[in-house]
Amino acid sequence: MSHTIAAHGWLVFLLVGVAVGIVLGIAIGVSEAGQYPAGELIARTIGSAIAGVIFCAVPSVLFVGLPGQFLARSYLRSASPQERQAMQQATADAPAVLPDGLTPGSRWALAYEGCVGSVTAFHGVVRTVPDGPAKDWLLDIGRRLDGKLARALRTAQLGESVEIGAPGGDVARSVGAQLEVARAAFHDTTTHAASIALDLRTGNNFEAVRSQLDVLAAQAPHLRTEPT
Repeated sequence: MSHTIAAHGWLVFLLVGVAVGIVLGIAIGVSEAGQYPAGELIARTIGSAIAGVIFCAVPSVLFVGLPGQFLARSYLRSASPQERQAMQQATADAPAVLPDGLTPGSRWALAYEGCVGSVTAFHGVVRTVPDGPAKDWLLDIGRRLDGKLARALRTAQLGESVEIGAPGGDVARSVGAQLEVARAAFHDTTTHAASIALDLRTGNNFEAVRSQLDVLAAQAPHLRTEPT
């Protein structure tokens, strides 16, 4: 229900307002039965229904639907206690975002920090998944990502050292581009994993998300984080 309201809250309450307005219009028409000729009664009933729809649907959307949609989205974006604890544990186990060989504030350090953040978030997401084949699959992907993260660090350190000797050179640009590809790939993998975790928490079993896991498993090994 919360997901439906978050996505289509205004539409849900528009339909509710329309339904209530029509019911009120019909009720008014029924209450006036015998007071007017049949043709006029039908016209008055239709008019009452139209007025009811306007006076019920508009406030329903403005004062209930849109605020409800906003609140539902805020609720879904907020982390649960379990999610906060999982992220705290993942952060505690994460490697340093500024290891030796990287200069604070450099583009290499910032790119590597983005990679660490995504991998840390991935491990946090996996911790919220119920035990079972899907979690085992995600844990295996997480181990691959840890290996790729180590390669991303070597790439960032290489870029840092190359740029010191030849600032703005072709090699530095090539290494920088590859590191950005790796950073984006880590982010995309984590986003995909979060989507799978949400499916699992809403009741889908391993077989229901198997195709998504296959895609994720194929994506993770192809992160390019080393220069050619």
